[in-house]
Amino acid sequence: MSEEKDTQEKQEYTAENASAEADTIFGGEAVKTAAEQPGKGGMRKNTRLLIVCGAVLLVLAGTLTAVLLNKDGGTAENSSETDATQEAVSLNSISGAEVERLDVKGETESYTLVQTAPAEGDSRAVFTIEGYEDVRMNNNLLSTLPYNAGTLEADSLVEENAADLERYGLKNPRAEVTAHYADGSEFNFSIGIASPMDSSQTYCLIDGDVYLVRTSLTGNFLFAPADFVSSTVIEEPENKDYPIVQSVRIERKDLEDDLYIEYDYEGQENNNESGSAATHILVEPVFTYLNLERSLSITNGFFGLTAKEIVALHPEKEDFAKYGLDDPFCTATTVCDDGNTYVLQIGDSYTAEDGAKCYYTYLEGVNVIYGITEENDAWATVQAKDIFSPLIFDTYVWSLESVDVMARDQKVHFDCEGTKKEDFVVTKDGKTVDTERFRQLYQFILSMYADDLYLEEIPGQEPDAEITLTTQSGHSYTVSFYQQSALQTLVARDGVPTFTIRTSSLDTLAHNLEIFDDMEQEFTLTWQ
Repeated sequence: MSEEKDTQEKQEYTAENASAEADTIFGGEAVKTAAEQPGKGGMRKNTRLLIVCGAVLLVLAGTLTAVLLNKDGGTAENSSETDATQEAVSLNSISGAEVERLDVKGETESYTLVQTAPAEGDSRAVFTIEGYEDVRMNNNLLSTLPYNAGTLEADSLVEENAADLERYGLKNPRAEVTAHYADGSEFNFSIGIASPMDSSQTYCLIDGDVYLVRTSLTGNFLFAPADFVSSTVIEEPENKDYPIVQSVRIERKDLEDDLYIEYDYEGQENNNESGSAATHILVEPVFTYLNLERSLSITNGFFGLTAKEIVALHPEKEDFAKYGLDDPFCTATTVCDDGNTYVLQIGDSYTAEDGAKCYYTYLEGVNVIYGITEENDAWATVQAKDIFSPLIFDTYVWSLESVDVMARDQKVHFDCEGTKKEDFVVTKDGKTVDTERFRQLYQFILSMYADDLYLEEIPGQEPDAEITLTTQSGHSYTVSFYQQSALQTLVARDGVPTFTIRTSSLDTLAHNLEIFDDMEQEFTLTWQ
């Protein structure tokens, strides 16, 4: 759940709009009774007599009903609460930003809210709870407390100098609130039960008088500190402040080898050479390019990571053991170029109340155990095959300096000069060849996509095909193909096993090399 949605569900009333929207959001019309019907002229005398008698009976019936209600413990809502002309009663009118401290005594837990210095460039008042300074709070939600206290108003006065507080749930209040202001003044009120006639209204006690106050103004005072903790585990920075994720390492008990991803500095510095859309590459257990869309949650998923729920605040040793975090199932470490390193520990899985699969998760340095959905905790389940790109070659044709190709019994060497189609010159074994002919052959080489990852050793044998690419910047790599059957061939990059590919690709490569000099024959560009 996003923090914005979470805040809305908890009746968000932000600091920015507190003053401007106090009347429109939390203000409103007073409770109304049915309007009296106007009299009609031209009645006969007997008719008027019947009406007068009827009115007397109605008054007596209403009196009896009121007596019975009070005798049976009914509410004290009276004509002063339901008068159609009753206006909202302002109980306090001090800006929430003036609150220096706010004490909340709940039924089971008490805490103190204090104002802290805002972030640089931020003019909003920022609040935190004493003793929880090491925990990221949802300031939008937390700031509703001082602002709601500052603009508190009642829909109606229920009873002055109330003697029987128990009937309103105010003998033992659900919460007692004291706001301490910068000028030294205080504002105190207690929160009782919701009205049995209208749950959108709650009884509040102020200076001995009982009022009906909108529940939307009082509900957040009933929360515990954990309810104000931000569901955002790590804030997502602005684009201008976004760091480079230099590496991500995933250590997991169900993986034989770690998954290790690095930022492709060389590829990004020479981005005119590479056709890969992803900025990162998989280094361990094998080298592969990454599928941008499927790998983004792994390389950049730390930023903006959101929890479904807060499991434990200030967890103790026994909490880590209880949730499988004393010996984590998974540890994901992200290193950024701004000097920050984030270590996420993922423990046992569990099923949330709504049926979602979640993991108990702990971010080192943050004193909270979170419950995070499987989708957001992607490091707990990702496999190399989920994020790799089947791209074997990613070098742009116009950035090539040389290409060496061996397929079956044929070997060919190409030299290249130029940086664009208009000035690109190619020689084959020292003889100038048609540039477009070479480009078509290279187009086929680029189309040789892998079927799957291959993480085992390659049987001892000589390669059946081999392609070495060297770029004009001096970058070079060799891809070797080892035929295992009529259907499957193994692929290694710079000697490291990486992929499987269909053997038909080798047959097509050998055929295209054989007809290269015959301009009358067209290359075969498909092989699957």
